[in-house]
Amino acid sequence: MSFTSESLINNKYATKLDTPELRQTAYKAYCAHIAKGKSKRSWYMSHPVSLTYETIEKYIRMNPMEFDPDEKKLAEAMGYGKWEGVVEASAEGKNKEANTASLQMLMRNKYGWDKAENRGDDSHSAAELNQEKLLAQINQRQIDNQLP
Repeated sequence: MSFTSESLINNKYATKLDTPELRQTAYKAYCAHIAKGKSKRSWYMSHPVSLTYETIEKYIRMNPMEFDPDEKKLAEAMGYGKWEGVVEASAEGKNKEANTASLQMLMRNKYGWDKAENRGDDSHSAAELNQEKLLAQINQRQIDNQLP
């Protein structure tokens, strides 16, 4: 028996999320994870079925009408806001324990703060456009606060 891409797509025997309720439960759990500021790569579901972000992303791609894209966009905004708040608290001196090098790496890797496409767009906040200056200010403030 030979397999074509169509036969693999239409294969319902290996479907893990076999009911609309289960698919929505998984999707809501996925969005809640992202809203916490966590990476999609660390999401998993272990009960009542086992799956990872790759599986839920496949369901989203294959059934876009079933999953509200605004729910995921809202979760992504909330996750971004969480980390932006950590950076802001550090910049304002409210979180003196923040590790600016780690924050800088996280914001660059997770949110692309240093990517060219994130610069010069009017839709981005001043903090995003001036991330290097912001992180330098955080570093300087922490140094100043450590002086006797």
